[in-house]
Amino acid sequence: MADQTRQRRVLDVLGAGQPWDVPEEWLAGVRGRLRAWGDDPGTLRPLRSDAFPDFVKGTPAAVWFTHQVAPLLTGWIPILHGEYADISAALTRDFHRPSVRIGGAGHVIRVAALDWPLQMVAGAQGFREHGRRQALQLSRDVIGLFVDAPPMAARAQALTSAFDRVLADRETTRMHTSAGYDEIAQYWRTTALTDHEPTAVPELAGPTPVLRYSLNSLRDAQARLVMALPDDDTDDFAQLLSRLILTTGLGGLPPAVAQILGPATQDVEKALADIRGGFDRHNWLAGNAERLARAVRHGQSALARSWAAAATRVSVHLAGVLADRPWPEPQVPDLTAFFRALDREREALDARTASTQSEQSLSGAWRSVQGDTGSAKADSDPGPTAQGPVDYSENPLAELDSLIGLESVKDAVRRMVAEIKTNLRRQELGLPSHERARHMVFVGKPGTAKTTIARLLSRVYKQLGVLEKGHVVEVDRSDLVGSTVGTTAPMTAAKFREALGGVLFVDEAYTLVPENSPGDYGLEAVATLLKMMEDHRDDCIVIVAGYHREMQRFMESNTGLASRFPKLLSFSEYDTDQLVAIFELQARQKGMLYTDAVLDVVRDIIPPAPRGHNFGNGRFIRNVLEEAISNQATRLSTRDPDSLTERDLRELLPMDVKPPTSMRAEDYLLQKPGT
Repeated sequence: MADQTRQRRVLDVLGAGQPWDVPEEWLAGVRGRLRAWGDDPGTLRPLRSDAFPDFVKGTPAAVWFTHQVAPLLTGWIPILHGEYADISAALTRDFHRPSVRIGGAGHVIRVAALDWPLQMVAGAQGFREHGRRQALQLSRDVIGLFVDAPPMAARAQALTSAFDRVLADRETTRMHTSAGYDEIAQYWRTTALTDHEPTAVPELAGPTPVLRYSLNSLRDAQARLVMALPDDDTDDFAQLLSRLILTTGLGGLPPAVAQILGPATQDVEKALADIRGGFDRHNWLAGNAERLARAVRHGQSALARSWAAAATRVSVHLAGVLADRPWPEPQVPDLTAFFRALDREREALDARTASTQSEQSLSGAWRSVQGDTGSAKADSDPGPTAQGPVDYSENPLAELDSLIGLESVKDAVRRMVAEIKTNLRRQELGLPSHERARHMVFVGKPGTAKTTIARLLSRVYKQLGVLEKGHVVEVDRSDLVGSTVGTTAPMTAAKFREALGGVLFVDEAYTLVPENSPGDYGLEAVATLLKMMEDHRDDCIVIVAGYHREMQRFMESNTGLASRFPKLLSFSEYDTDQLVAIFELQARQKGMLYTDAVLDVVRDIIPPAPRGHNFGNGRFIRNVLEEAISNQATRLSTRDPDSLTERDLRELLPMDVKPPTSMRAEDYLLQKPGT
């Protein structure tokens, strides 16, 4: 089951009820049709152009149109996530050569002109009648590729039906092949769609109807969410719209929105007056993210999805993105946090299937531990969910994306990878590369994943061919600094040579240069490191890590340090929500089950911010989880082993979760004096 899960290729459209596992045969079918168009120069020559950015020379206009419409067929202002978030690039890979691809843990929001289905028709205005008719037919054929793709089906069917009616009527076809574009666009706004079709493609009706559609869909989603999650603090629609307006940075209700709201405008104006004085948009966004996550945990994923999609559409309208103004900052809602909650739900669903299959083997393992060959009772209720560790051994960047938080660090790593790939391509073409030293400084508190990122980077660089081995040698002062004269340089050189072909990770590097100790042997270790970094600049990457303040002092201790370490990655302390999410992730990886009540206890025992200088962040959460598993074992030891089911062995209860009273020996040893 785990292997099947890793091979899933998901297109997750936020407004849809659930993610779509994109069938390989469907992808192959669409790609085959695009290649057929590309191999038919006689038919498509009037529509060919070499002017499409990021496309190979000779790409047919039909392929370009496919690239444009694929995401927009999923919805008006669609939000896409998953391995196939960039569905356009996946379909047109034989013709499209983008510099950046989107997928995995990221998401993308698409916005296009309201008349986007007519782009080929508009582009053929300068053609003769045959070419314009061909553009009309190809528009229909391209959109028809998606009528059997669930996230695109409703909109694709509405548009293909409209194009079929145009092509079936001689006079309407003649108008499309001879009239000006304004007349054609007016026809599509007023006449082309019939019955339910305007609901499927509301943007074709124009800016006011599509704004009304966006507001109405948010009003409906908010009302249903209030009913599904009754809460005294839940906003009504006027309050919600007021908060969206203030979060977007507007001073008041836009006239276009007021015109649509009519008498309800007074409610919004009153809510704005009541809220404006003490409104904190960041607190509201955080509370909203928790509300959506709660909806997901309580089985209301589809409703939460529709609400988030509608809120995103309205925020895009309010921010003026459709008029080429900047995207709203911060994004409403927090889609990164919401997709993380949805991904956890998807992983849990996969785990439910896997746990059913593994029940017999787990029960047998317990009997083996107890030396008992009898049978254990089965528990037919799978209860809470869990997931074992995913194998990321071949995809370190996917493992990077799976980590909780660290958004700025992830972005920095992706940029470093892009820089390396670009330089490698320059070398292939005989162009000069723009290499910088790859040594780095990591700053942050304990338990913020500095060592984890160092290990991931070593694997990434090995895959790219930058490092020969891709291993990590982790050292601290005791590994580099001797206790007598003449021992430090050989110790440091030996550790550096051990790291050749990989990464030398120097934790708490500032301890090499203690304050007010001018004759300390650590200075010799630093000097030795600098010399060997210069002698082996392409054979080893050195990463020095530690607290922000202390690392600043370290970098200022030697004039050669700053120039040798051009990259600095700052690891932020995790907030409470992220620490709870880390507990969930680690619990699933250990095959444990938990409920919301367990997470509530975890949240309660996390120290409130601001936390102490020595707070362990992810290390603290690891200790909480291991203590909980130990407490669970103590609780179960009083029962008859034959009575224990798989659920008993895997499920954590709130009583198991307590503040950690012990820590690992390795954690104790990491508590250096003065830190």
